[in-house]
Amino acid sequence: MTNQQKLKGIKKFMTLIPHCKVLDMQAEEVSDEGVLLSLQGDKRFVGNAEKQLIHGGVLTVLMDTACGSAAILGLEQPEVCPTVDLRMDHYRAAEAGRRLYCRAWVTRVASQIVFTEGLIWQDSELPIAKGTGTFMRLGGERTPKGFAEHLFGQEAG
Repeated sequence: MTNQQKLKGIKKFMTLIPHCKVLDMQAEEVSDEGVLLSLQGDKRFVGNAEKQLIHGGVLTVLMDTACGSAAILGLEQPEVCPTVDLRMDHYRAAEAGRRLYCRAWVTRVASQIVFTEGLIWQDSELPIAKGTGTFMRLGGERTPKGFAEHLFGQEAG
């Protein structure tokens, strides 16, 4: 499967997740370095009205979605991978009115768990948060039939 096919599949995957629609989250790129998602730091998501800073929950959703997408793409055959744990270190606040980016990648695939990391930024030289996520592999027998075909147009094997 090409990176372009993977990107198309992740875009389709995100249309199935209600909070991705509400946040207008976008899949920007899939590459050997992982998946890149983004969302506009809309004023609706402000957690600190005085300073116009984005609420940390929005950052958490972006990180979880990016790391979960990376987990799906990190497997030989796509399977459902619910979040087991997500940990974030916040370095600085995200400013409203600016786009947020999150790149996530797989660090290890084990028999039952996929380990990921991610980084959120608005200015590439100033990270906002770093995250680590673990995702449970449901395997082919517990992944809904047609999951890979629906998202990526390929047959699961």
